[in-house]
Amino acid sequence: MFVDRGGIVRQIDTHFESWQLELDRLELDVMRAERAFATDGLLRTDGWEVPSLAGPVPEDLRGRATELLTRQQELLVSLTERLGATGRQQALAENVGRVSTRDRSRPVYFDISA
Repeated sequence: MFVDRGGIVRQIDTHFESWQLELDRLELDVMRAERAFATDGLLRTDGWEVPSLAGPVPEDLRGRATELLTRQQELLVSLTERLGATGRQQALAENVGRVSTRDRSRPVYFDISA
């Protein structure tokens, strides 16, 4: 319990506050990931463990939790697309490297413009 500024004694809802704290942590990680993804920077997040929260997300926090889930899913799709593109670029670079570094006694390209 605590006394608010008006002198009224109030009960602290530790279940609500625990969920709010975990959502704050998740949101910070999502914000860091969004920023890193937008700037092609490095992603640094705090270590995270599955919280041991009892009971479901409080009704007043469900909208926020749903929004965070949507943002995480959007990041996952974008990350998957970027990883695919990076893999294709890497495969192309490896193929060019393989072709251009083989037997140098024979030409790799021919000038047929003449």
